[in-house]
Amino acid sequence: MAIDDVPDNPAIAPATAFSAVDEDDAAANWPSGRGRAAGGDTAITRVLGILDLFTPEAPVWTVDMLMVRLGLARATIYRYIRALSDSGYLVASADAGYVLGPRFIEFDRNIRLGDPLLHIVPPYMAELRDVVNGGQLLCAFYGLRVLTVLQDRTDPDITMSMERGRSFPLFKGSPSRVILANLPTYQLRNLALHHQADIAAAGLGTTWSEFRDGMRAIRRAGYLVASDIDKALVGISAPIFHAPGAVAASLCLVRRRENVTAADEVFLGELAADACRRISAELQAFRPGAADAPAPAFPVSRVR
Repeated sequence: MAIDDVPDNPAIAPATAFSAVDEDDAAANWPSGRGRAAGGDTAITRVLGILDLFTPEAPVWTVDMLMVRLGLARATIYRYIRALSDSGYLVASADAGYVLGPRFIEFDRNIRLGDPLLHIVPPYMAELRDVVNGGQLLCAFYGLRVLTVLQDRTDPDITMSMERGRSFPLFKGSPSRVILANLPTYQLRNLALHHQADIAAAGLGTTWSEFRDGMRAIRRAGYLVASDIDKALVGISAPIFHAPGAVAASLCLVRRRENVTAADEVFLGELAADACRRISAELQAFRPGAADAPAPAFPVSRVR
């Protein structure tokens, strides 16, 4: 059944306004912080919570800092730190602090060599490079975040905020919102119930019907044009599906605003949509286990 064919239930999602939801209930059911799904107060979620604390703004944490932030006993913090350190996720730094460890670098290499998207998409980006004459972004999502996994740039005057590894909200930006629009209707309903303020702030509607209709219009168009993250740039994104109806990522074609006409928007939108249809078909046909699969040929930016 296509997304647009899923019947709407007024009892679940009233058309006049988003339903109010208790904040504790929302926190229990939807990802928080940097997008990790909430899973209750268990040892696993507490350990993952420690890793979530390490950011560019706060790259070093001590045991005392973690005790204050997490409200856990010193012995518990030491136990978690030891487990993470023994696995390479954390390493000791100066002044009794800890930073993210080399295991993540190993994971990054494994992702670059093993992710089907990173095997399939680079040749398409190379094919589009001269036509786009700007930049391209391959973005994937988890929870409430969209993450850039690959960036290509040929225009030296373009600076894109969505660099590899940097996440952005699901409600903001062309790569994010084209993914949002292609989520199943039940997920859109839940998002409308639990994140009405974020949706309204992003200009996506103040009622369920406005939000639903806006998402439906994006799906039917097949691509989305937006400039709400980098105002000097225009991003034109289309969705990538790992299974029929199951969105996995988006491809965004980027140009400087002064280099984009209304006709260009349509042309690049159709170009992105066509490339993503072909990528989706190849991704859905992908079967793991090919030992002799070649390493992906990542695009090399011409900008020096």
